[in-house]
Amino acid sequence: MFEKIEEVRNYLFKYLETRLDLIKTETQERLENMVVQLIYVVVLLLLASLTGIFLFIMLAVGLNEWLDSRYAGFLIVFGLLLAATFFWAKAGVQVQQWVRRLLFRVFKQK
Repeated sequence: MFEKIEEVRNYLFKYLETRLDLIKTETQERLENMVVQLIYVVVLLLLASLTGIFLFIMLAVGLNEWLDSRYAGFLIVFGLLLAATFFWAKAGVQVQQWVRRLLFRVFKQK
């Protein structure tokens, strides 16, 4: 009788250990996936930023050529970016809510 109880207890401990290992492995896998996605997004944003900077410089140089000026194109691009910055700062709460909803949808799908 005691042998059966001991055997059941051993099986229960083995089951619990296996279950904990499974939970640990699943958690580690989720963390790894999140880190990989974070690295991907950071690299993507970096490349997009560099592309944007390059395009704005090209736009400013093109405006300089078109306006036959050395600095007018850069001032126009600066003004546009400054206006966009003020607009972005004013719309802060709405933008944050939109980003939260977007992130919720992205992580809800996983």
